[in-house]
Amino acid sequence: MNLKKTLSALVASLLLIALATGCTTPASTVENKWGIDKFVMVLLPQEGNPTFWATRKVFDDALSEVIGIPVEEYIATDYTACIEAMRTGQASFADFGPLAYVFARERAEAECLVNQASWNENTGEYSVGYYCWIIVREDSDIYTLDDLEGRSFGFIDPASTSGNLVPCHEILTHFNAKEGYSDLTFEDLHVNDKFFSSVTMAGTHDNAINAVYLGDIEAAGVASTSYQAMVANGMVNENEIRIIKSSPLIPTDPWAIKGSLPQELKDLVKDFLLSFDDPAYFGEGSKNCFLPVEDSVYDYLRDLRDRYNLSE
Repeated sequence: MNLKKTLSALVASLLLIALATGCTTPASTVENKWGIDKFVMVLLPQEGNPTFWATRKVFDDALSEVIGIPVEEYIATDYTACIEAMRTGQASFADFGPLAYVFARERAEAECLVNQASWNENTGEYSVGYYCWIIVREDSDIYTLDDLEGRSFGFIDPASTSGNLVPCHEILTHFNAKEGYSDLTFEDLHVNDKFFSSVTMAGTHDNAINAVYLGDIEAAGVASTSYQAMVANGMVNENEIRIIKSSPLIPTDPWAIKGSLPQELKDLVKDFLLSFDDPAYFGEGSKNCFLPVEDSVYDYLRDLRDRYNLSE
């Protein structure tokens, strides 16, 4: 499946939406020890988080204080725009989805530093993963993967892990083992009337969840964390959504830095992340934090990418 964008689309994508916080303002000039006049972060398309804007300013101000130059953030219009922003030097740091990171590692010199871990009170351990859930409305007559054929389905983005690669893998693994479906391909799942009656790229997990909730599409593959956040924020009634399939654990989104930056700067940023514990960011009393992550954690997704011949 070809994810390559045309130049005009890339230019449009890189007209990113500046966060309301803008940039921090320590004294700085173009002539600084890092060779850059500001540290630019690019984030994936954002979803329903009512505290997002305030928490980002807390983070930016603290990081700027450590590295001595302004920190500026932008929201990308899609996953590929995140990769291209780092590849073209318009961003030094990014919050990538796991699959997007796999592409960015090869195409944009991305080096993962940390991922964000959530403390699980039940297990007494940190969780550094999430799931792809295939969801339908509670009143739907879709109960298993077998019922998906001929229905409308929502994916998120071609470079999305839990919103494209993993749900396709789960569906193909199930159907390729059945008589009459051995030739079903990854591409077939993205063509109207090939397997699904219609296919939608929703852009964000929230959009896909809402589309199922409102009955605009019959099923979708989404991140468990996005669904849980929407339920917690009162945006979706969990009694009206049913999960028909859960994937194995997917490694959490990596936070990655441009590999060609000075090693001292990369070390400073990583040390900052590992020590950052501001309650305004993580929540009062929260044990959530950043933990170091190795590139090899994402080999599972590299294997799936190669299996389905996905390319930038």
